[in-house]
Amino acid sequence: MKVRPKRDRVRRPRVHIKTGDEVYIRTGRDRESRLTPEEIDRLDPEAQKREANRRGGRRGRVIKVLPDGRRVIVEGVNMLTKHARPRGRASRAAQIQTGRIEQPGAVSIANVMLVCPSCDRPTRVRKGEVEGKTVRICRRCGEPVDGVR
Repeated sequence: MKVRPKRDRVRRPRVHIKTGDEVYIRTGRDRESRLTPEEIDRLDPEAQKREANRRGGRRGRVIKVLPDGRRVIVEGVNMLTKHARPRGRASRAAQIQTGRIEQPGAVSIANVMLVCPSCDRPTRVRKGEVEGKTVRICRRCGEPVDGVR
């Protein structure tokens, strides 16, 4: 009997965020406090930091999850400008959007945090069982994040 060598299976990294989730942006350009120029002039650097930390970062819905790259695409966050030229026949070119197109770019999963739908606060999640199904459970309030289907 011939023994087959075991193949190393490539495991896809598990992510705790799914398409359609609302997430909170923890760091980066979209986390900035959006202080007005008057506030920047009026406040000293320490007060600016305090005021910036009081104001929350942006929130958005996850459009797509890229688990291999450990990244997510969130609507309205990390907007990139893509320059598109008209292509194809003239009749079709009218249908294709040309010029500068703004589209969301990918953000690292480490820089976003899931927002619990029941307590409406950024939270970590744990796995648990509800009605025999494995679901994500909010660490803050203990409610299931996923609806039990």
